[in-house]
Amino acid sequence: MSYSIMMQKKRIAWTMLAALASEAVNKVVPLLTMHFAATRLGAEGFGVSQFAMWLIEWAILLVAFGYAQSAPVAIRRAASDLEKRQVAGALVINRLVHSALAFCALYAATRLNQQWGVYRPAVMASAFILFLTAFDMSGILIATQRVGAYSLVTILAKLLSLAGIWLMVRTPQDSAVYVTISNGANGAICAGSLVLAACFSGISAPSLKQMRRIWRMSAPFALSVVVLAMVERFDLYLVESTMGPEGAGWYSGPTKLMQSLVPPIVAISTVFFSEMVRAQDDASLRQHLRLSLLTVMMFVLPLIAGTWFTGGAILGLVFGPGFEQQAATLNILVLNALAHAFILTIGFQTLGLRHRMRPVYLALIAGLACGTIAGPFLVSKFGYEGAALASVASRSIAAIIILVFASRSGLVHLRELSEPMWKAGIPALGMSLVLFTLEMTGDFPIWAAIACGALGYIAFFVLINLGDAVAFSKALRAGLKSPDPQDIRRNS
Repeated sequence: MSYSIMMQKKRIAWTMLAALASEAVNKVVPLLTMHFAATRLGAEGFGVSQFAMWLIEWAILLVAFGYAQSAPVAIRRAASDLEKRQVAGALVINRLVHSALAFCALYAATRLNQQWGVYRPAVMASAFILFLTAFDMSGILIATQRVGAYSLVTILAKLLSLAGIWLMVRTPQDSAVYVTISNGANGAICAGSLVLAACFSGISAPSLKQMRRIWRMSAPFALSVVVLAMVERFDLYLVESTMGPEGAGWYSGPTKLMQSLVPPIVAISTVFFSEMVRAQDDASLRQHLRLSLLTVMMFVLPLIAGTWFTGGAILGLVFGPGFEQQAATLNILVLNALAHAFILTIGFQTLGLRHRMRPVYLALIAGLACGTIAGPFLVSKFGYEGAALASVASRSIAAIIILVFASRSGLVHLRELSEPMWKAGIPALGMSLVLFTLEMTGDFPIWAAIACGALGYIAFFVLINLGDAVAFSKALRAGLKSPDPQDIRRNS
């Protein structure tokens, strides 16, 4: 084995561990902050904070504009270190222009729509996040394999936000404080990524030509990101428009739990995406895609299975009394994690790297059209569960269309993609059997059920994938172990 291959294994292993540690914090901290918010703000106050953040997220999309997706491609195409630094400079300047436009749009929306006036104090108090988002250099750090350092900044910012919310959010009138601190953590992460990019790669002033070129490269990604956001968020708008802030608060419980599954999916796929960017041929690209999907499915499928048995108890534990009644809504919404995994890995990453984003747009638009058309009827008929059904239908339709196109184009082989599904899916079924048995035998504490389910999944996975488990363990140990110079000379 050559030295470069051994160092690549070490980089992937450490990056994976750092990303997983970051997402563990990203998963636990938001749940704790939402627990404080839901129990201290009440259902209506919690709904006000969540819909205010929903509005801010839309404005942030205008700032992000697909630059995080286009940056790795622009870095790969850069002919010199100076040009790489100018790419970073172009990102900052372009986003600052977007920030000013996004602030004007957000202010106008809360002024012109009288129904949204109740959200204006929280929205305006957090408007600073729009300008801090301009400094997000995550795309540059991904392209230069600096995900580990970026993950450490994320961990620190999230922990500080948790402390701030615990100390300062006390009463139902503190919705604006909660929104401000939550967005402040994201702003700190963006500022930290700028510092890391400046230290590792540097930032130089770009030319107007480079700024236009980066904008044109980002526009296709921006369209798909905006449409994907509409697919992900239209259900909350349906609930708020028909049931008001309190209805948005009750629906935000299962929605936020489902959304907490998305960052780990992104983190895991990002580790492999940084290697997919370096792939020189379709065979290498498919290999990284298969590994990415297998790792993602090892996370997604057991969580889906576990949620169906423990979702109600988790909702009550995280958000307080009353939220257990939203278990059926969560059981439906959690299916979105599976569709999102395919949309991200195959749509945005695989097709995006081969500049075939048009089918992704069409798939997302088709899914959104179906969801928005059926959504009002489903909400009026089934309430919260109807909004969840509309959300799952929209993402599932988009994922199926993307899979069909990618298969027909030859970029992916469905037979290869089926392998990660059954390797992770059969152990998930075994885990379901364990949880079902526990449910039938008595009232187990929620943490005991989760622990037994996790152990059951690991046991079934090892039994079914014994060879892969041994190979993965050896590869991980080899990646974490510093290479022996004698082994390098002997194997080179």
